[in-house]
Amino acid sequence: MDLKDKILFVDYEGTLSENPVGSNLDKTVNFNDLLFKDVFANCQPIKKMQVFLEQFESHNIYIIGVIDTNREIEAKYRWLEKCYPFILKENIVFVSSEHKKVDVINEFVKTKNLKKENIVFIDDKESHLKIVREQQYTCFNVNKI
Repeated sequence: MDLKDKILFVDYEGTLSENPVGSNLDKTVNFNDLLFKDVFANCQPIKKMQVFLEQFESHNIYIIGVIDTNREIEAKYRWLEKCYPFILKENIVFVSSEHKKVDVINEFVKTKNLKKENIVFIDDKESHLKIVREQQYTCFNVNKI
């Protein structure tokens, strides 16, 4: 499938970046960390996604990130600017964990009057991919790219 002219919606954590807890997989990020630490500063980008996304026009790449605090938004913007400088800031959408990514995509398609077949969603979690697939969008698991 040729994806060159598609609009990509890409998950943030686990798809563009490693898990923010880094190599210590036993540690979890708690709310206190999100409020007072930049838990994303030392995250490494997923190299295959950097290479993959560089093939596309910047205006066709949208990032959907889930956030819990305003500080987290700032940290994620800084990280994206450093690791994915070609992604346009206006194409980065942060939503609270209460929202579903599929709702963001559906609203975008509706507002821009697009066809679902022109949209591709990339995530690392099959549970998210399943919901988006059920809405008739093309989806890819980053672990299979």
